[in-house]
Amino acid sequence: MEWLRNICKQREEELIALRRALHRVPEIGLRLPRTKAIVCAKLDQLGIPYRENEGDDGVIAEIRGAKPGKTIAFRADMDALHIQEVDRPYASEIPGQMHGCGHDAHTAMLLMAAAILNEHKDRLCGTVRLLFQTAEEKGIGAHQMI
Repeated sequence: MEWLRNICKQREEELIALRRALHRVPEIGLRLPRTKAIVCAKLDQLGIPYRENEGDDGVIAEIRGAKPGKTIAFRADMDALHIQEVDRPYASEIPGQMHGCGHDAHTAMLLMAAAILNEHKDRLCGTVRLLFQTAEEKGIGAHQMI
């Protein structure tokens, strides 16, 4: 697994930049157009196929491995909270809304995992489904995703 640690370390700055970009645009509930745009742009850049949910701004992507096998899913919650953020260079651009519980990091980490898995899909057995979920804080995003 040392090869995987090295790959992750090499992409650390990219991960930090992605998390900070997501941190700047916190959105609440089922409608997360700015967040969805970042997610879809990254998936497009990576060449990973996806579909957008009907009824909310959730996104479902898939990476198919080169070998047959089961399907597993990884999920990231994308929504934010009604909190006013203190000033930082990458602070929220939306007054009264903030990624105060790590959903920006969850989304960035899932996108980075997607990049690494996609680069090594020749090693994968089966399919990895990537679920980018809305409205986790309101308790309704999972229902939309299902």
